[in-house]
Amino acid sequence: MKLQTLRLLGLGLILLVFLALPLLLGDYWVYTITIGFYYAILAASWALLVGYIGRISFAQAAMAGLGGYASALSVQHAGLPPVLGLAAGVLVAGALGFVIGRLTLRLHGAYLGLTTIAFAEILRITATAEYQLTEGSRGLQVEPLLQDGSRSEYYYLFLAVTVACLALMTWLLRSRVGLFFQSIREDEDGAASLGVNVTLWKTVAFAISTAFAGLAGGLYAHFVQLITPSMMSLQEMGIVLAMAVIGGFHNVVFAALGGVSLQVLLEGLRELGEWRLVVFGLITLLILRLMPNGVFGTVADVLTDRLRKSGDDK
Repeated sequence: MKLQTLRLLGLGLILLVFLALPLLLGDYWVYTITIGFYYAILAASWALLVGYIGRISFAQAAMAGLGGYASALSVQHAGLPPVLGLAAGVLVAGALGFVIGRLTLRLHGAYLGLTTIAFAEILRITATAEYQLTEGSRGLQVEPLLQDGSRSEYYYLFLAVTVACLALMTWLLRSRVGLFFQSIREDEDGAASLGVNVTLWKTVAFAISTAFAGLAGGLYAHFVQLITPSMMSLQEMGIVLAMAVIGGFHNVVFAALGGVSLQVLLEGLRELGEWRLVVFGLITLLILRLMPNGVFGTVADVLTDRLRKSGDDK
């Protein structure tokens, strides 16, 4: 059987498991995994930027918060339905991502990372200080996306959106755009010499990545019906980064699976209080040491190697 067919079967099996979970679990864990889908989109959007074009960013959580605030405020003040509010959040986050991408074109490594941290902190502090608009650290009440929606209904909605986002990202990365991204990651000068518009595609990559983050933030805000500046914090960004790395940030699907898995793990460790983040950090370091390609990336590599060897033996 071809590797591509086996991969599709594996993804189909994972999807079937997620479809069945609400029938097997209580409301608490259904809620937890629904939040995990928010992290899945966020981790995948970060992996798209870092894993495929090589541009580091620590502003992804802040962009999710921006998308959430933009969606909530457009519903409250412009009278938009929540679905159009989500679209507004995507546009605002994507537009700011385009600006950040443009302003940071010549920055690399630590300089780029520090600049994105600065943007993230500006957004968080602004959300905290603009009390009349955002209600500061108290939090802004948000209209629900589904009126009288049950936990299971939200679960399946988030699952559908997550699958759609991953399918769109995968299609994009396998298109010419993805080839441009990877050529820039490998060698910017070489890509430019072959006619790739490096300036344009580096900027577009930021915009696409932050647009997905804005969508995730909008979904989250309308689900929990509250948004606070804390979701834009660097601690939150650290969790997203760890999720993507543990899952495998060279593949958006693996990063997304890392987001869901680590959210479930964090919730399982809740009884440890703040110590759960220490345990989480130790697990991250251990996996980075033993599995540089992430848990799901390493498992996929091992299975692929075994299938190839079995095919060669025949």
